[in-house]
Parts: sequence; C-alpha cells; structure tokens
Amino acid sequence: MYRLTTVDLQLKQIMRDLKHHDPQKRYEALCALEQLSEEEIELQPAFIRKMIAYAAETFPDPVDEWDDPSYHVLQFALYFVSAQFVPNVLEHFACFSSAAKEMAFCYVCELGDEQYDEALYHIVHSELQQQTFSIPWEQLRHRLNVIKKLIDHDYAYLPSDLFCWLLLHLHREGVACHLQQDEIVSILIRQYRQTKEMYAPYDADYSPMFVFRFWKENYLSIRADMHVCLSLMEFYFNEEIATLLQEALSFRDPTIQARAIVTALQHRLTVADDVLLACANNIESASLLYEEMERIGKKQLFPMEANKLNHFAKSHLFYVLTHEYGVVPNDIEMINHIEMENEYNEKVRYYFLAYVDEQEKYVAWVGVYVQSQDGRSMFEYTYVPFIPIQQYSIEEHKKYFIEQIKQEQQTEHTLFRQQWTFRWTNILSYTVLMLFICSRWLVAVEEKSVFLYVLSFLLTALGIVFVVNDWRKRNREIVLTTKKLMYADRWDIREIPLNQIKRVTFEKRKNRYHIFQRKSEHIVIYDERHEQLAFPKDDINEEQFVLLLRHATNHLQPPPHIQK
Repeated sequence: MYRLTTVDLQLKQIMRDLKHHDPQKRYEALCALEQLSEEEIELQPAFIRKMIAYAAETFPDPVDEWDDPSYHVLQFALYFVSAQFVPNVLEHFACFSSAAKEMAFCYVCELGDEQYDEALYHIVHSELQQQTFSIPWEQLRHRLNVIKKLIDHDYAYLPSDLFCWLLLHLHREGVACHLQQDEIVSILIRQYRQTKEMYAPYDADYSPMFVFRFWKENYLSIRADMHVCLSLMEFYFNEEIATLLQEALSFRDPTIQARAIVTALQHRLTVADDVLLACANNIESASLLYEEMERIGKKQLFPMEANKLNHFAKSHLFYVLTHEYGVVPNDIEMINHIEMENEYNEKVRYYFLAYVDEQEKYVAWVGVYVQSQDGRSMFEYTYVPFIPIQQYSIEEHKKYFIEQIKQEQQTEHTLFRQQWTFRWTNILSYTVLMLFICSRWLVAVEEKSVFLYVLSFLLTALGIVFVVNDWRKRNREIVLTTKKLMYADRWDIREIPLNQIKRVTFEKRKNRYHIFQRKSEHIVIYDERHEQLAFPKDDINEEQFVLLLRHATNHLQPPPHIQK
C-alpha cells in the first residue's frame, strides 16, 4: 500500500490516512511511519516544517493509547535534529497533543538557545495554571533564566518540593533570585517539616534492606526531598534551621545524616566526632560525604581512618548494586586489585570485590581509578557479571577481566560520519553545465556577436569556478568515534584522541574550500594549548555532532568545554 516511488509520496499518503475515520487505517499508517523511521532517509527542511505543522492539526478522536497521530508525526519530524526547526515547534506548540507537547518541550530545551527562554517561560507559566501536559522539569535544568523567572514571579503556583529543587539548582549554578529571603525561608521550613513528618515513621526501622527491597520508590522519593531541603539550608539560615540541622544529625539514614553534616559545617555548627566517623565509615554514605565535603572545601575534616580508596570503591559498588541492579548486598569484601594502562596510556586501577546476595558470593569490579592524578579521580566503570566467585580462581577472574578490558579498548565504534563523495548526480550536473556552455559558444560563433562571445566567456569562467570549487570539496570526511575525532580533506588528515580535546569553539574563519574565500562559522577543536583541527559548521548537522561529542566525552575528567 505504501510502496510508492519516493519518501515524500509515502509520507503524504501516510498523513492522509492518519485522518481517516477508520482506526484500522490510522493504525496501518502509524506502522508504516514507524517502519519508515528506521530507514536512513533525507527530507528537505521545508517538508519537515510541513510535518511539524501537520502534527498540530485536528485528528479523529483516539480509540486507544496508540492512536495519537500528533505525537507520532512530530516524533518522526524531530528525528531530524536541528535548531532551525525550533521556531516551527514553538509556533504550533499549543495545538499539539499532550504527549507531543512534552516531546516538543524537550526538543526546544535541548536545541534552542537563550533567545527562546521567554517562549519557554510563557509555556511553563501557562501550563502551571492550565495543566494540559506533564512538564519535564529535568529538561529545564540548564535554562537558568527560565528557572529564575519562575522563582521570582510564579513561586505561588509551584509545589513547594519543586520550588525548593529549582531554587537549589539556581544556587548551585551561582544565579541569584530576587524573591524575598523571608518568603523563601518560610517555604523551605514548611516543606522540610512536611517531608520530615513523612520520613519519621521510617527512621526507627531504617536499614538498606528495607529501603531497596520493601519501601522502594515511596521512601526514596521522601529521602530525595529531604536531601534537597537540607542542601538548600546551606544558603539560608536562622535559629530554627539550626535546630532542625541538629535534629537531622541524629537520623538513622546515613545519607540524610551526611547532608546534614555538610550543611552544619557550612554554618560552623558543631558536629560530634563520632557522628562524622560513623557516617564516613558507612559504605552507603562514605562517597557522598567525602564528595560533598570536598565541594565545600572541608575535605581535611574527613576522618583519615575512613579515607581509603578501597573503602570508597566498596561504597561506589553499594550504590551501583542498589540503584541500578536492585541488589541489596549483605556484605561487600575487598579481594584484590589490578593495575594496567588504559587507551590513553594512563596508569589505572580496578578493584576486585565480592558481594553477598541471597547467601551467594558474587564477583564485581570497580574503577577506573587514575593513578597519575589524585587518589580518588575515576572514570565510571563498574562491572557486575553475576558470576559466583567460587566458579574460578582469583587469578582466573583477573585474567578474564583483563582480557575483556583489552578487548573493549580495541573496540572502536563510529558515532558520527560526514562524507563528501562524488556521486552520479554530480556527473549529471557537470554534463548539463558543459552542454549549456557549448551551446552558448555555438550560438556565439554562428551569430558572430561580440556580446555573445563575451557572455559565453563569462559563462565558461563561472563554470570553471563552479567545477573547481566543487572539486575542492570532494574527498572530505569528518568521523567521530568512541576513541578519536578525525578530519580529512584533499590536503591532509588530522585526528585527535578524545581525551586530548579540551575546548570546542565556534569561530569565524576563511573557508579554504571556496575559491573566493569568505569568512564563515567553523567548529574549532583545541587541545591543552593549541588548535588541532577546524572545519566549516555549515557542512554538517551541528546539533547532532555536538550532542554526540558530549556523549562521547562525558566520562572524561574533566570533560572538554564545548561552547554553547
């Protein structure tokens, strides 16, 4: 039914069927749209804009959850990631379905620059009162202007837990709001007391087994709200807050206790040595406490007897097991460690641990700790194979793990590739151009007209410029892999390992691929000191490239600074 000659025709037929009164027709159209989305296709920007507008049109009443053409059409259109479509998404935003609005909101937050902050604010401002879709608040984390305006002008419409979370994020980013401090403290204390009332029934029976096996989401949500309130108290203080902090230092949840310790230290309140030591020795809170004390510049107060790398490795494994695998270990034991060089020629260490679950002891590896830097710098790599430790000897476990690491180091996946190759369409263009110029010369010779001779000469010169200019662009390639970034053209091949990328900027440069050089935006890659490579921004999907580069370098410490 949808095997038509071009993608455009297929999509037009699909969009017609999505308005059909028969649900079966709409279902078949959605299936065809999903199948088309899995193919590598190219669409003109004008057609994508039409699809965005189409997603805002009126469709037949849905018969089931799947029957949401607005969402599916918009999802298909937004597969083509580009900031040029942000104005179109905003123009039609009000007419999208609820699910489509949520997706469109995320798209604008991700790709829109600061000029769209006002539009985002008006969407959220309106939504707080009308509630037509679920606002993905996490996507607003980097839109500080929007958050600031919401705190200053719309705080009365914000739930107090959300208000505290947004305000804490502003403070952590160093952005001041203009809301009266007395009003903020009042909301903060009220939210903390409400959350503490919900926490109180759990405190006496607290244990990791109850938290991650029986209490689960309900308790973890309460704990998260307690963390936010206690963290926000770092920036606001009075006698009542001091009393609340002293009380929180006695709570049985070690992570809440760690938050209270950090905030108390910030306000120069006394923290008993035994409380500090107990929290530092607890594997559930050790890493959190150290990292937070390091953040506020008080890591020298961390108990030295607990400041051991293997202790932090056990704490990190506990977090991964409980939060990512739903495993609550009865015990975690340090077995050994291995040291080796990684793909960046750095000395690294992996810790070999064993944990007990359901009376069975299993293997786990925690790393990657970089030995050339300070003792706690690490890239996230926690490997939990669910292999009983008695299945192999210690040396065999080490051997298998080393083999796996070396295999992963040698594996290189391509994340982004842009090539400029010579295609048959270029031959056709050259042929048409040549025939046209030849015909002009034949007419000029036949007419023996000076004007036609001059015109033919100018056309020939322009044709030569076009061909040479096009030829200069060929054989260029940009490749981003999980290991490196490579750029090749007719003149040379340049590449840089990802760990050496320190800065990515957008700069005006002369375009070497045009005969008449003009300045255009280039993406410029720097290492610690020098520029390593640069290429024109217009020739690639900039948004997609930057997103993939962030994804590929997020694990580096520190990741490169990428200009927004």
